Amino acid sequence: MRRWVGIDEAGYGPNLGPLVMTAVVAESGDDRERGPDLWADQAEHVCRAGGPADKLWVDDSKAIFGGRKGRERLEEAALAAITATGAQVPTSLAALYASVTAGSLDQVEVSRWVQHDPGLQVVGPRSSCALRCEHWRIVAVRSVVMGPERFNRGLARSESKAVVHFGAFAELLGWVWETSSLEVPTLVRGDKHGGRNFYAGPLADALPDSWVMPEVEGPALSRYGARGTDRTLTVEFLPRADANDGLVALASIVSKLLREVWMDAFNAFWCERVPGLAPSAGYPVDATRFRREVGRVADELGLPLELWWRHR
Repeated sequence: MRRWVGIDEAGYGPNLGPLVMTAVVAESGDDRERGPDLWADQAEHVCRAGGPADKLWVDDSKAIFGGRKGRERLEEAALAAITATGAQVPTSLAALYASVTAGSLDQVEVSRWVQHDPGLQVVGPRSSCALRCEHWRIVAVRSVVMGPERFNRGLARSESKAVVHFGAFAELLGWVWETSSLEVPTLVRGDKHGGRNFYAGPLADALPDSWVMPEVEGPALSRYGARGTDRTLTVEFLPRADANDGLVALASIVSKLLREVWMDAFNAFWCERVPGLAPSAGYPVDATRFRREVGRVADELGLPLELWWRHR
């Protein structure tokens, strides 16, 4: 038996909305060393962004969704990943975040933007078998949703956006570590964090009861082995992993959908209260415009910046 984990995020750059990090876990019942290749193993059902309309698009989320185009494709792939674990298609905000164990609406900091759960108007996965294979199966999808208030608390402690970002990764990695064993080889793969090549220190902090050994450290690959008394795993960081590894791509897709539905609620809240306000995706230039236009109403409602504006 072997296990593979893809981890990726959405929302590192914006000033508005949450940072979301997701882990997608696949297992094989045999001892095959090659991990899941979604595009080759499921070529009948899965393709890259822009491929045939009757197939599930799996790719870097930015290739699928951008400029308000591709939302249904994003939803379809994210829900295919979630339901591949055996979960039901979520029909509400609360059910969506619960399906990836991200917490309640209060915990993901979206409850202040909705008076009641509006439900989800999402498409279902195109094919129930698209992400199932005789050689492997997706067994878990787990996310960390770090809203602006929590993000700002992290900044106050560390004064580093990169440290807050790695903290979300470390939370998921800690869960993978706790569910690891010596008997089941586990490989965790994710994108390079800001192009850095050296991760031994942060990994040792994230896994304090392990011995972390660098194996390769360079621009093309940074790989580490972590070993404890009763468990072991391998962690790899590669450039463009979200475009080249199917599980990382799915993690990117799920993270992006969780962020988008959060931003839907956030934008709806403000657009109802500020006449003529245009929604924002939250990225710096437009976020500044949005902050300026909602500032007076935010003051009137007693909503300080710390609750909705990420300081970096």
